[in-house]
Amino acid sequence: MFVDQRQQFDWSLLQNGQVFRYDNGFELDSACVRLGDLGYLVHRIDGSRWTSADDMHTAFAAAMSFPSYYGRNLDALSDVLSDVAAYSYGSDPVTTGTVLAIAGYDTLVQIDRRTARLVLDCFARQARLAGLYAHPMLCLVESSGTDLGPVGGLDVYRGSVWDVAPDPPDPFGDTDIVEFMIQIYLSDAGAAEYVAALRPVLADFLADVGRWQILGVSSASESTAQARAQFRGEPPPAGTRLMEVFIGVRGAGDFTVLGDGLVHAIHRPDMRFEQMASQVFRGGSEARDEALSRYSELRDFGT
Repeated sequence: MFVDQRQQFDWSLLQNGQVFRYDNGFELDSACVRLGDLGYLVHRIDGSRWTSADDMHTAFAAAMSFPSYYGRNLDALSDVLSDVAAYSYGSDPVTTGTVLAIAGYDTLVQIDRRTARLVLDCFARQARLAGLYAHPMLCLVESSGTDLGPVGGLDVYRGSVWDVAPDPPDPFGDTDIVEFMIQIYLSDAGAAEYVAALRPVLADFLADVGRWQILGVSSASESTAQARAQFRGEPPPAGTRLMEVFIGVRGAGDFTVLGDGLVHAIHRPDMRFEQMASQVFRGGSEARDEALSRYSELRDFGT
């Protein structure tokens, strides 16, 4: 049981403390989703528009249902958090635990750095009390600051990150050329078979993108082949050598989405490849003109 628990996301945090910071909103939201999936009650607050510490107290009171007599100062905050720890309000014993997640925490840091640190210190101390009730409590803040601690006797470390933010959009247009290079171990006879199998896959996948052209199959350089073999840690399949297939695409879409989609499209038992690389030659550049000289089928009529 303990081996399984140690592999869970919450344990990756709780074994190192109760207060953690995240560099950006995506990481904070990802952690909230992970903890929510594990049954935690997550109170998510956005502090980016706070103009005073009083705004913070208002947000905390609303999110965690503090009683009307809440004193709206740090001593009162410590008192009510002890009640949260004891399941009086702002928490629920049928859940796995309680999470206070604060986006835009640097706003409070800029308003009142001392208060920003003491708030986290209050939480850390009462979260230890919660441990006596078998009540895991975590405070996660979105902050670029690396000097928020110590709180509750521990530094505020960067929290565990199990998800990676998606790449930003990278659109390309008809004046650009997108090139993919696929490395694969093939025999001389297998090269022609691979291209023949690749064509219908590309025709289907790129139908809504634009025109495309396969340059054919060529042997990788000796240095590239040696580096790949070293990375594999084993010799290439018998009777094969490392070859490269270049594909040019001209149309419109998103470079990142196109690359991810192509990987999935050709990731099949009969088309296993070693790796794929890609690049965009932007319209108006010498590199694009050179690429277009190689991909003759992608030229405009008369050029």
